[in-house]
Amino acid sequence: MRAGRGFLIGVGLLGWSAAAALALWLVSRTGFLGIALIGVAIWFICVRVELEKEGAVGHELTPTLFAEQIKARQQMSRSERAALIAEQTAVTLWARFIRQFGIALAGIGLGGFVLYQL
Repeated sequence: MRAGRGFLIGVGLLGWSAAAALALWLVSRTGFLGIALIGVAIWFICVRVELEKEGAVGHELTPTLFAEQIKARQQMSRSERAALIAEQTAVTLWARFIRQFGIALAGIGLGGFVLYQL
């Protein structure tokens, strides 16, 4: 169990390192416009998280996915439902906070881009 956790942490660190390198490269090539693009990407991801907070979103070829999800929620105990609602609330609060950060990055990036274009 310990080796699996270490592997997952390593994969997570590798992913964050790759994302940071990509962001650094984008900003170095495009300047403030890169900051705005990163902000818009963060904003988009957070909106998607907020929209999909109810659970899995299936394809039109798998209509039973949503039905099974509703059925599973109806079979939950009160404590399980309360835990699920608490988890969804925490995710929504963090998504809203990070969405505001993305909006701020987009504003700073676009403001800096316009300022340097004048």
